[in-house]
Amino acid sequence: MRRRRETTEMLKESMGDALLDLMREKPLEKISIEEMTARADVGRVTYFRYFKSKDEVLSWKFRKLWERYTEKNGQVDLRARDYAAGKYFSFCLEVRDTIDLVYMRGRQEAFLNAFLEVIRSYDLPEASDDENSRENALDASKNCESGKDQHKAEYIRNYYAYGLFGLFNSWVKHGYRETPEEMAAIFMSIA
Repeated sequence: MRRRRETTEMLKESMGDALLDLMREKPLEKISIEEMTARADVGRVTYFRYFKSKDEVLSWKFRKLWERYTEKNGQVDLRARDYAAGKYFSFCLEVRDTIDLVYMRGRQEAFLNAFLEVIRSYDLPEASDDENSRENALDASKNCESGKDQHKAEYIRNYYAYGLFGLFNSWVKHGYRETPEEMAAIFMSIA
């Protein structure tokens, strides 16, 4: 079973790399599935087995890059929001070339979709009026998950995800002028 999963990951990785290579040459809309799978040295059937769209391939690639980043730099504990935000912006800076390519081709939604999927796997802090309780809000978010307030937990996740992405989006458009730590401080001052 492990071997099969590794093979699947390798095939997906090949398609992700091939798509990024082709995006350096032309817009995503002009890249055919045949071109991508030929560059990846996989069959078209393999593409359709794992993906529904080229944007999905990009999102998968970003999730894989995040997974590698956390393996190398340690898992991100969202209870320490300033630390987690700093790690997020550090990751973005580390994969800047890929992000810039995706932005150049107007496909930043693929990065947002990947980020939303990643953040859904974490327990997130709950918004609060009380400044002191914001730091301990993770437990409240977990309670939302287990009880009647599942929608509230989703709202909380989306609040943080879209807030971070909005800051990230501005950061990219302004040329990454601030450090990841400065971006985390900006996030903490408004979150």
